[in-house]
Amino acid sequence: MTTASTTLPVPSLSDRLREETRQAHDRAEHSAFMVKLLAGELDADAFTALQEQAYLFYTALEEAVSACAGDPRLAGVADRRLDRRAALVHDLGVLHGTVDAEPLPETAAYVAELQRIGRDRDIPALIAHHYTRYLGDLAGGQVIGRLMGRHYGVPSDGLTFYDFPHAPKPKVYRDGYRAALDALDLTPAEQTALLTAAGEAFAFNSGVFQGLERTRM
Repeated sequence: MTTASTTLPVPSLSDRLREETRQAHDRAEHSAFMVKLLAGELDADAFTALQEQAYLFYTALEEAVSACAGDPRLAGVADRRLDRRAALVHDLGVLHGTVDAEPLPETAAYVAELQRIGRDRDIPALIAHHYTRYLGDLAGGQVIGRLMGRHYGVPSDGLTFYDFPHAPKPKVYRDGYRAALDALDLTPAEQTALLTAAGEAFAFNSGVFQGLERTRM
């Protein structure tokens, strides 16, 4: 008697991204700086310092997207309505922060990699960093914004970074983004490069939190 063989479904790129970055994501999310910030154990200045560093790497990321505009592999996911630079400029004005903050060494390394990606038109790496940043903002950003208002009295006008009016249902938008990822025409080598870069993106993010822990705690 023979047993029919079963073929396991091949995981999609978005599923692989979620699974293969899970541990790196957890490390970033549970960094000492973020745990204390979200628990209300720091102050509004610590949040402002975070947004000052964020301005630097979001600027580098969005400049890399502009440098690579026109590549069809990027077009499916790089929705420019996700851009956060203008919101950060606005929020830092409300928070009495600055767009000219000294980058932490960890931020400088992050920015340098994003600039390298833009120069090299490294599309798989750019998509990885884009996914890591913006889907994270759409997933947990609204909660962070509410906590900054509750714990530190940050006014809603200083939290526009977390507003995505074109995505009133973030989960629906995230599902569409993942579907666009899965539809990308990438070679196996490019998919592997994308997965590697996503892990690196989370590591850069964790590094920024470590720098803020060193300077703000």
